[in-house]
Amino acid sequence: MTDEVAALVLRDNYEQATALGNARSQAHSLLPVHRRMLTTLEQSGQLNRELEALPSDKELGVRHEAGEGLTAPEFAVLLAYVKISLERQVLADVLVDEEWTNGVLARYFPTPLRERYAARMAGHRLRREIISTALVNEVVNRGGTSFVFRAMEESGASAADVIRAYVVIRDVYGLPELWAAAEKLDNEVPTPAQTLVYLETRRLLDRAVRWLVSNRRSPIDVTGEIARLRPGVEALLTQLPTVVIGVERRSLEAHVATLTDRGVPERLAGAISRVVYGFGMLDILETARSTGHDPTEVAKVYFVISERFQIDLLLSHISRLPRGDRWQTLARMALRYDLYAALAGLTSEVLQSTPASAPPEDRLAEWEQVNAASMARTGNAMGNVEETPADLAALSVLLRQIRTLVKTSSAG
Repeated sequence: MTDEVAALVLRDNYEQATALGNARSQAHSLLPVHRRMLTTLEQSGQLNRELEALPSDKELGVRHEAGEGLTAPEFAVLLAYVKISLERQVLADVLVDEEWTNGVLARYFPTPLRERYAARMAGHRLRREIISTALVNEVVNRGGTSFVFRAMEESGASAADVIRAYVVIRDVYGLPELWAAAEKLDNEVPTPAQTLVYLETRRLLDRAVRWLVSNRRSPIDVTGEIARLRPGVEALLTQLPTVVIGVERRSLEAHVATLTDRGVPERLAGAISRVVYGFGMLDILETARSTGHDPTEVAKVYFVISERFQIDLLLSHISRLPRGDRWQTLARMALRYDLYAALAGLTSEVLQSTPASAPPEDRLAEWEQVNAASMARTGNAMGNVEETPADLAALSVLLRQIRTLVKTSSAG
């Protein structure tokens, strides 16, 4: 990764950076979460703002009003403290003693040492420190400075479980291969094109890691989850361009076109887009497991329902909600995951109440006919989704109607 790419990646805001906005607007958009991070570090006794010449809350408020954020030197100090804090938390957890971390330890050493002394590495006296440093560096460099903090804040998970979830999602979705493909493009494509690859994968990491820590018991079984999820995700990702329909298929195709227009090779652009749009694979696999249906069958019904209820448009509305403080951020996240949960719930109902031999569109039509009264009430209450304002109150009402539809269907 070039220095220029690394600098952009560490700006920690994929939505702003993907648009390649200027550094000032990026810093400003991140100021609320940076402020919360500084306050948390300070209250825990890990940081002295005055000693490190970092701005006070009052100064940060003035900067926010002026559309500014942390300066590059201030951000560098925050980055250093974030890594130090995370390493302490990881060292205090059993994570560094789990068997899967032996691979992390081995990769730390040069290849000749791995070949000659592999059997002795597990007994290295600094084993725990090496593993914690390597994991924290990777997670922060790939996910962003506020990645772990936001995941902990929004899910209540520990830093160690966020890191476990990161490793699972990284391997399940094959992200190292995508990063390696981008790194091979040095001096072949514009640097911003490489940067987009790294930033796009953050969108998946943000959402999928939160899903995993919210749906699995702590501590997360890293090896077990990878073995359980990777085969299904790999298979579904290859099918994604054919199972998505309507608006979502056009959106996926447009996303590929946008990446290629910005210099990303077409094959890599397609792979990145499938990963970004593949977050729903996790719910699809969970639904397949709980209902006993084939994952491909589940995916086809899932995306037909998603198109019918304009889930993609609702998610776009949710993405535009403000996140200026912790509560706005939590409300935004809750809406997003509740919507995905409602979509999974509807998928389960259609799968279990209609014949598997029928096409997905016919299965949904049959289910709607059986639940005609509930569908009518939901349609009247929701109105025109396209005209719904992107505010918390309106979206909460729409989501409530979809959840009610799931509840009434299952009750019937």
